[in-house]
Amino acid sequence: MKKIDWKYKILLIILGGGVLFSLLFFSFQYNWNLSYILSDIVYFPINVTTNNINKINIIGTNFEKEEELNALKEIVGISNSLSDYDIISATVINRNTLYWNNEIVINKGKLSGITTGMAVIDGNGLIGKVTSVSLSTARILLITNNNSSNKISVKIKLEDKTINKIMTTDKDNNLFISGIDNKENIKVGDLVTTSGLSDIFPSGIDIGYIEKIENDKFGISKKAYIKPKSNLDNLRFVLVLKRKI
Repeated sequence: MKKIDWKYKILLIILGGGVLFSLLFFSFQYNWNLSYILSDIVYFPINVTTNNINKINIIGTNFEKEEELNALKEIVGISNSLSDYDIISATVINRNTLYWNNEIVINKGKLSGITTGMAVIDGNGLIGKVTSVSLSTARILLITNNNSSNKISVKIKLEDKTINKIMTTDKDNNLFISGIDNKENIKVGDLVTTSGLSDIFPSGIDIGYIEKIENDKFGISKKAYIKPKSNLDNLRFVLVLKRKI
């Protein structure tokens, strides 16, 4: 049997060590979630060379479908109204089918300037916020996540004024606003936007429209259900908002 040259043995040891280090490094980044580990390993070498956060730079995407081109055009349009923010464009690369309404993973992370707490939008409006970041990827908590801490300060635009309230989510991932005074003349179709009363979400980003109104069981206030403007079931391209210093 032919012996393996010592040079090749050293090379194999180095390669094996590199693979092991990569797996350990990215495992700590994503708490040993294999799908996220593989995503970060794949996108790390790509994102090292893409540092321009103000241009849409979707790598490895086939733009044959007209709807994908239209989605990019919408993103460019909405970015023009956010002068106080740098716009980091990204592509959705992972989504857990068991928790479809909870979170997504995008192909940009620390190397692109993304940090936790940043607001995330698409061409139609708010979709969520960044909750964790690795070098080349980030997790986005969607607005439909039914986590009890997922609360957003919003305003309802009426004809003569706006109403500031807190929007949250029920166990079925439905967005709603409760505690609305019966005297307020809200109606189906009224627009709901971010209020700007938090450090995360800028003011005036569209969220959705009121699609149903109910009275509470005591009849002293109203509860309004919100239909998101964004198609949260079909997210492909998103924008992360980084406040300018």
